[in-house]
Amino acid sequence: MYKSIFVTYNRDSLIGQNTALRLQTISNLYGHTVYLPARHINQFDGVNEETKKRISQSSVIVAFGLEDLTLTMQAELQYATTLNKPIIAIYYKELGHTMDFKGYKNKQEIFIDYYDTESALHQIAKFLGALPESKTSKNEIGATEAIIGIGLGLLALWALSKVKS
Repeated sequence: MYKSIFVTYNRDSLIGQNTALRLQTISNLYGHTVYLPARHINQFDGVNEETKKRISQSSVIVAFGLEDLTLTMQAELQYATTLNKPIIAIYYKELGHTMDFKGYKNKQEIFIDYYDTESALHQIAKFLGALPESKTSKNEIGATEAIIGIGLGLLALWALSKVKS
């Protein structure tokens, strides 16, 4: 069942954290769950048990790789790969790759262009549509696409609001 997303971001990333929190709030209004890392429990560079539980309960992992990754975010993604979770990695186009998945295949890497989020949405939809579960969970897959699309929109709004007139 595709009703839950785990969203990871760098601990010190204001845009990553704000986007993840807004996605969590919006998704709850529509019966979808967005899990966030439980980093308040301890501040070490690893994955605590609560975060592991949230990752394992999630259908899809979304990673905001909008800057260089912290060790904590790297550890969360590594844990997700051990569970063979589908991962959608979103990069800022100007920065390029910030994650190294070491040959992990169950992922889609997206380079976001804040002026053209439509291309990113199409890539995400294609990736989610190809997952085996997509044949039996069309509504949940559609909701997952919509929530991730909202996240892309929030990122674009943030970036465009930073552009000097």
